[in-house]
Amino acid sequence: MRIQKTNNWFNDLFLVGKRPYLWISLLGLLVYIRSLSFGYTYLDDHVLILENLFFLRDPGNIVKTFTQEVFHILHSSAAYYRPMLTISFMFDSWISGASPFFYHFTNIVIHIISSSLVYLLFVKLRYSKWLALTFALIFSVHPVLSQAVSWIPGRNDSLLAVFFLAAMILFVSFLDTKNVKYQRWHLVFFALCIFTKESAIFLPLIAIFYLLVVRKKKLFAPAYINIYAGWIIVGIIWFFLRSVALAKSPVEYGLTSSFTSVYYNFPATLLYLGKVLFPINLTVLPTLVDSTLLYGGIALAIIIALLFVSKQKRIVYITLGLIWFFLLLLPSFIRPSSEYVPDFIEHRIYLPLIGLFIVLAEIDWIKKLDYKRGIIVGVLVMALSVITIRHTLVFKDKISFWLDAVEHSSSHPLAHKNLGAMYYLDGDIDNAEVFFNNSLKLNPNEFMIHNNLGLIYMNRGVVFEEAGEKEKAEEQYDKAQEEYGKELEINPYYDNAFYNWGLLYMQREMEDEARDMWLKTLQVNPDHKGAYSNLAIYYNNVGDEAKANYYYQEAVKRGVK
Repeated sequence: MRIQKTNNWFNDLFLVGKRPYLWISLLGLLVYIRSLSFGYTYLDDHVLILENLFFLRDPGNIVKTFTQEVFHILHSSAAYYRPMLTISFMFDSWISGASPFFYHFTNIVIHIISSSLVYLLFVKLRYSKWLALTFALIFSVHPVLSQAVSWIPGRNDSLLAVFFLAAMILFVSFLDTKNVKYQRWHLVFFALCIFTKESAIFLPLIAIFYLLVVRKKKLFAPAYINIYAGWIIVGIIWFFLRSVALAKSPVEYGLTSSFTSVYYNFPATLLYLGKVLFPINLTVLPTLVDSTLLYGGIALAIIIALLFVSKQKRIVYITLGLIWFFLLLLPSFIRPSSEYVPDFIEHRIYLPLIGLFIVLAEIDWIKKLDYKRGIIVGVLVMALSVITIRHTLVFKDKISFWLDAVEHSSSHPLAHKNLGAMYYLDGDIDNAEVFFNNSLKLNPNEFMIHNNLGLIYMNRGVVFEEAGEKEKAEEQYDKAQEEYGKELEINPYYDNAFYNWGLLYMQREMEDEARDMWLKTLQVNPDHKGAYSNLAIYYNNVGDEAKANYYYQEAVKRGVK
């Protein structure tokens, strides 16, 4: 009798009413509240937010987000269509401007909502509330997901999870009740999914598998025709708008190259699997070369063994989880070209992880979770929370972030390049040059390195010129010009190479050549505010008031004060 009372007490504390959502929210907030003080990492966030504030802060641009690539620039190393991500940044920018605080706050809120939906999904899939809460709490604090919360652009995957989970929950609710409102809202959230990330195109496949195999319904029953039609209509609209947005992108994802990159990068599945069961080898920019697959192999063996001895496992649910896991993870392995070193950033496991949880939920020991075993779960959740809190420190600022990248991904040229860029931004030119050259040793054709070296030589030339050492200054200027030329040979769409070359010409009092370079900058990136500002100054100096005014107004539109 005492055991029953204790059981009821635990149930009342954790499972009654909205209390599961309260515990999920409190735990998520506790683990990630420190990230509110974090800054920018300068991996994509500076481009998506700081360099596009003029676009984000104009509510009239909401419609434009559906016809533009997320980075708004042609020299991006990849082409991504992410309207909902941009819109979410727009809402933050209206409150926070350039301050990272509210962007981090929104990331935490999205993660808490997503974790709550994990609980609701498992309840809808008819798992026990104890089991549903267990996986939701683990999801809310798991270290492998910390990049999706503490790194601002990581929200793309947590935002996708919110829409995806809501769509699946509504789909299941429609199957349970045949209520048309669930059908309609399912299609709304499917649309939000697919305009967040292209991997959402697999949602219909997962839903159909659940319909046919798990629920054993007839595929072409009249009740489901409207959903199928809705998927097709939303998909056509998405495909058309995405084609418009990416029409001018120099990056192409061919079918053959996509399959090839998936084939070669598929071993990263073990990398992710290892990080889920053994979250001790976490880093901000993991690569296969610098990582071990040992933990993944052990994790896979453990899962297979536990499923093998589980007598109450349901093969259809295991298959559902595997389909969810693999279909949603595979797009992470696609690269536009073999020239790019593939990295397997941990936030990409965010939504696929839920499929793995469905597989794990079919292990007998886990399926039988009750309040007694819940104590063990509590210890596990606390341990994961501690690891996550410690790991999130690598996201606190740009130097910490890229030091971690270099330490754990030493063969990745991007890690060395961007650490050098961070030192350059902090005025440590000597260290910056060291890491730029390290990056070139790893990849002589690494984008942006020659431009960055050009900046270093140009700045040194200015120092020599101010010191009256004209000959040394000219020598440095020549080296800078050579570096800009090398950059544009391998990276002809890089706007900043044209722009900085223009600054070099201006420093050498070659004003007309500088003008030409800034005009070329705007051909590549029509939103380059520095080019507009300098062209306004140039035309003002030559007495062309009309053009000076035009370029000044364009600069102001883009946030120049």
